[in-house]
Amino acid sequence: MDTHYLPPEQGSADTPGVPAAAAGQRLPAVFWRMLEEEPYAHDLFNTLRWIDARGGARDPLGRAASPRAEPVRVRQEPSLSFAPATLAAARAPRDGRPGEVAVFGFGLFGPNGPLPLHMTEHVRERIQHQGDRTLAAFADMFHHRLALLFYRAWADAQGTVSMDRGEDRHTRYVASLLHMGQPSMRKRDAVLDHAKYHMAGHLVRLTRNPEGLVRILRRFFGVQARVEEFVPQWIRIEPAQQLRLGGTAGLGRDTLLGGAVRDGQHKFRIQLGPLPMARYRDFLPGGAGARQLLHWLRQYIGIEFAWDARLVLRAEDAQGVRLGQPAPLGLASWLGTRPAHRGDAADLCVDYESRAREAHSAVS
Repeated sequence: MDTHYLPPEQGSADTPGVPAAAAGQRLPAVFWRMLEEEPYAHDLFNTLRWIDARGGARDPLGRAASPRAEPVRVRQEPSLSFAPATLAAARAPRDGRPGEVAVFGFGLFGPNGPLPLHMTEHVRERIQHQGDRTLAAFADMFHHRLALLFYRAWADAQGTVSMDRGEDRHTRYVASLLHMGQPSMRKRDAVLDHAKYHMAGHLVRLTRNPEGLVRILRRFFGVQARVEEFVPQWIRIEPAQQLRLGGTAGLGRDTLLGGAVRDGQHKFRIQLGPLPMARYRDFLPGGAGARQLLHWLRQYIGIEFAWDARLVLRAEDAQGVRLGQPAPLGLASWLGTRPAHRGDAADLCVDYESRAREAHSAVS
């Protein structure tokens, strides 16, 4: 079903005490007009989903204690012909009565119904020749309830449908897998919670491999990314642990010369790009992309490994400094003209964790 005729301000409102007819009228008139003119062009579940989300009823369809609290009535059109579509007809709410949706296949009548075929013929003959819908209306009391229960069973199994009314149970289930089921565990950093839920398959695994991290970064930022493992680094030794005259260090066991030791097992490097200048600036320290990258890495690997990021700027954007144009010194500035044959600029490596720790120490 097209959605352009449903403006955002017509969203669902769980307002207690709203009559069913008034709730159905919360939907714009064009919604019902399109249903009445071309019912065959719409799907039953999709139609009920719109009514459920934007009808304004207090309870979701299929959970109301009484049909009076529901903004729509579902009935079956008795017919022995092949059903060309799920919907047979529709009627907008009017004169205090809720809207109505008629279906072909789901019900007691028809070639696929449980009743004998002569019952369908009898009911249809009464409607066509005598204008008597008594028996059909009696059966529609059951059709309405069963159809809405059928819809509710489908809706409860669809994660996206649960977001239509703000209940969002499916999101709570996924969040619980990431230890984010409680409201206090949400909105804790620069990464949107739903982005984490989308990547739950990578975040719930005990083994955090480079391939999972690359997929997360590529999908979230929409840029090329790769991971370089086993990047050498120098680990500083605390003064109290350094070798000094008069110490008790044993040769060949715990003796190290100097104030640092070279390590090649506990650091990796992320390469992002080539990036256009606007995206490149976003990943510079202080940018939104830089904060999101830092929080994604903390979410994925914690603080077990050291890491930094190499930002690659497109060759056509790696130009010299010009008067009147901003150029962060040491981050995105070159003196003179950078030769085109040098290709993309991959000069910058940023240690976001070290910068974050220094900023935190300065504040505290």
